[in-house]
Amino acid sequence: MADFSLGNGFEQFQRDMEQNMGDFTKMKERIDAAVGKGEAADGRIQAEFTAKGGLTRLDIDPRAMRLPSFELTEQIKAAVNAASADFQTKVREASESMFTMSDDPQKAMDPSAALASLDKIANGFAGQMKDLARELGLQQQRAKEAMDNYRGPGHPGNYS
Repeated sequence: MADFSLGNGFEQFQRDMEQNMGDFTKMKERIDAAVGKGEAADGRIQAEFTAKGGLTRLDIDPRAMRLPSFELTEQIKAAVNAASADFQTKVREASESMFTMSDDPQKAMDPSAALASLDKIANGFAGQMKDLARELGLQQQRAKEAMDNYRGPGHPGNYS
């Protein structure tokens, strides 16, 4: 019987992918659970922002309704923007487990580097799949040859 192995390279790649997928799942769960909160008008206007719903809560104390309409509008925008900023901070914190983030522009995550990293993973996966297909083809050919040798030349089931 032929030995079938994809080698240590594929096994390491598989372990790395499983680790990365687990990290991505944890990061997604943290982002889904994140709630950004903001307030304005001395706490009389409160807002919440989430990944799934965007602005999910806006509470306006009746005392805030006494503000002139222009000021009320500005305070509502301030609360919503604060909630959005808080949410973005929480997303950035959740992402730090996957990507190194920094406030220093010299050390900040470069989006093109992140894309290059994902491209490297995709290319590695494609290469491993090509290797797998090639190995499966070889194994299929070996199995056919073994069956032909087992049946012997001229056997009714031997079509070669």
